[in-house]
Amino acid sequence: MIGSTKKRITACFCREIIDQLRFLDIVTGLPGSMTVSRLLKCSGFYRLCEGGERLNGNAKMLFEGTEFREYIVRGVGYPLLPWLITPFGRDGMSAAISDFNAMLEASRFLAVKAFLQLKGSWRILNKVMWRTDKRTLPSIIFVCCLLHNIIIDCGDMLQPDVPLSVSHDLGCVEQCCKQIDPLGRTMRENLAELLQHTTQKAASS
Repeated sequence: MIGSTKKRITACFCREIIDQLRFLDIVTGLPGSMTVSRLLKCSGFYRLCEGGERLNGNAKMLFEGTEFREYIVRGVGYPLLPWLITPFGRDGMSAAISDFNAMLEASRFLAVKAFLQLKGSWRILNKVMWRTDKRTLPSIIFVCCLLHNIIIDCGDMLQPDVPLSVSHDLGCVEQCCKQIDPLGRTMRENLAELLQHTTQKAASS
């Protein structure tokens, strides 16, 4: 998100936790020069998850006695954690790993779709905002996210003829984060194995 005055341009990150196109947790107002990994660690959501106060629902036994806990999905710019699953690297990918990465990407697209709908609904977010600063810009974004949720809760829908921007985060290159938590690695491998097992079972039935 970008705001501008005659003297300077202010950019800030807006990162979110989304479920069914609703914004459940919003982090905004931090400098746009920050990496997404650093942004995550500066958020209250990160501290709550690390402290076991978020994504702390009961684990489920889904495959060969393996427990699966709640998690969110992010891209390669984020650390791999027990509650934050990122794609496998592209080197030497098997078909099963490729399918798993494709599943994660499809899940991540929901966040992109939510942002496109947000910007399509509130035109102030779909352009450079003049005469704003780092204090007012986050408030504008936050209010628009709240209104977006209210519209969904009321059962309203974005009109199909509203043009949506196809250049969301245009020019932003996601840097690869090297941080890998051992428990996160195990969780990701178990999820990939579960997907492969489910796919094979569906194909044989």
